[in-house]
Amino acid sequence: MKIINGLVFGADHKMHEKELCFENGVITEVSAADDVYDAAGCYVLPGFIDTHIHGANGVEFYGAEGDLKPALDWLTLEGVTSVMPSMATDYPEGLVRAVDRIVGQHDDRIIGIHAEGPFINVIRKGGMAEERIQAPSAALTEEMYVHSKGLLKLMTMAPELPGTEEVIEVCKKYGIKLSMGHTNATYEEAKAGVDAGFSRATHTYNAMRPLNHRDPGILGLALTDDRVTCELICDEHHVSPPAMQIVVRCKGPEKVTMISDNSFYAGLPEGEYGSEDGRKMFVKDGFCKLENGTICGSAVSLAVGAKNMFARGFKPEEIAVMACVNPAKAADCADRGELIPGMRADVIVLDKTFTVQAVFSAGKRVR
Repeated sequence: MKIINGLVFGADHKMHEKELCFENGVITEVSAADDVYDAAGCYVLPGFIDTHIHGANGVEFYGAEGDLKPALDWLTLEGVTSVMPSMATDYPEGLVRAVDRIVGQHDDRIIGIHAEGPFINVIRKGGMAEERIQAPSAALTEEMYVHSKGLLKLMTMAPELPGTEEVIEVCKKYGIKLSMGHTNATYEEAKAGVDAGFSRATHTYNAMRPLNHRDPGILGLALTDDRVTCELICDEHHVSPPAMQIVVRCKGPEKVTMISDNSFYAGLPEGEYGSEDGRKMFVKDGFCKLENGTICGSAVSLAVGAKNMFARGFKPEEIAVMACVNPAKAADCADRGELIPGMRADVIVLDKTFTVQAVFSAGKRVR
């Protein structure tokens, strides 16, 4: 297969006018195949990778049972070719069941698992169910990892909670990345967390102590400490466009990971839905709210976030770094996120408005 006449994201993280070749699901230097896709006037990027996503197309990733394929297929058509299913804060038995369900899918579009909680601060619970928040537990962390068969790659936790030290040691043991989220940490508490092993900030701005000029808090630490990579929801509801600009200006694209934080209602019509824990959820204008007005996730894919960033003036190569390269690193996924020989041929073609026109998953065209 050859994609011709497009601007291709290169190994130097710049756009180049060149052919992109792939065979047998892998990117190659050349291709003898007759199949050609003319990408004239378009951008050619790696497939988007979403490392913070709770579901889509009517499927909740952390539910107790069912096939995840309808969600994965919808996301693939959107241009999101790899995901790290994210679990919401839950009781221990629910978390273990969710891990077992995800692992049992045996779908190579799943590149890891993100546990968003359950060790979070009730003060910054956001859309999480308060009664399901758990105290930090090394034993539960170990149990989830064992059940994940190595797929548990990322854990969101509040670094200021008592008992985090033991969880940190388990995460270091297994190579699980730690992200500060749903946290009321002060600047000093956040810095101590980073010194101990935290390297990320979960959905920056959301569900964390805000920045104040006399109390910079975790947000001040995340934006100024080069050891921290910031997640960023780009649906323009969770974070305003100027605030998105601030994150990228402070961190640079190399330290920002774009995410969707969407859930089962992404891809479904607007309206009222019931959550797995019995709460009412209201979806309108691309995001979801609870009855009390709390934002509870996005209803649009990472591809929409990328289009928003493009419309705000970010370059295609910057978006590719934030939505492809960095998420692959977050998942320790060495065969995705770049368009270089030997990599899996997850490729998307976007027009001059950054709308997805074609999607290749493992070399097979699906859109």
